[in-house]
Amino acid sequence: MKRISDNVIVLGNGFLNYYIVGNKEAAIIECGISAGVELFKKDWVQLQEKPNIKYILAMHSHFDHVCGIPSLKELFPDAKVVASEVCKKLLSKERIVKAMFQGDSITTDSYIKNELLENKPVSRDIEEINVDMIVKDGDCINLDNELTLEILETPGHSPCSISAYLANDKVMFVSDATGYKAEDGKFSPVFFQDYDTYLNTINRLKSYPTQVLGVAHGDIPTGNAVNSFYQESLKAAYEAFDTISNKLKDGYSEQELAEEMYNIYIKGALALYPKEMMLGSMHLLIKNVKAKLE
Repeated sequence: MKRISDNVIVLGNGFLNYYIVGNKEAAIIECGISAGVELFKKDWVQLQEKPNIKYILAMHSHFDHVCGIPSLKELFPDAKVVASEVCKKLLSKERIVKAMFQGDSITTDSYIKNELLENKPVSRDIEEINVDMIVKDGDCINLDNELTLEILETPGHSPCSISAYLANDKVMFVSDATGYKAEDGKFSPVFFQDYDTYLNTINRLKSYPTQVLGVAHGDIPTGNAVNSFYQESLKAAYEAFDTISNKLKDGYSEQELAEEMYNIYIKGALALYPKEMMLGSMHLLIKNVKAKLE
């Protein structure tokens, strides 16, 4: 648990960051997984001055950003779950939601195996995750003391991705829109939806004056490290594109290349996730590069 600005506290274990924005009336940004919420609870109990949680923001529909919602709603039953329209549609589909919670269960097992969590949370048979409030680009969420979160649609990582900007503190909550930086400094590009869209999103985010970058996973860049993070993110995307392009030209099969990319990029928190799921993500990188080469 750490205060990162006048109006923002971060909870969680760093693999999954949960941001509380606001000191009286507040929003939780990032929902994580079931195991992550168990760690969130431990920090929440220790928080001396607890704000009234009015909103829970689902930043995009990937399992490690939404499977914590049911547990968070148990803690904060009156809070509204906020997401993009595309995210809401995906979370209403039983087949998709059940697959998400399979990934949630496997990752929770990884948490326990790696001694990040003692006991597995009670499993749930969840068919749908309800979204109470749809937001789009330019919408604002008003909190206490004239705090406002500006919503940005930030696709590229996924079509349903949103970010949120807290102008009062110059904090930009980017979720996974800008990639993942592991503990060893290795940067993983995540243009799972579209390469050009991903680059455009990063460049748009760069245009906002930012002192704190609210990433979903890993260390939180502040000050001059914010711009460095953006630059590293772009560089990693360029390098991944070139690597994939060259390997394809050299005759690598997509399966061989996906395995190689997995070994390069799936580090730190990402290594706790189901391997087949992350291999699928590598196939998405390859697909998006191929689309640009055609």
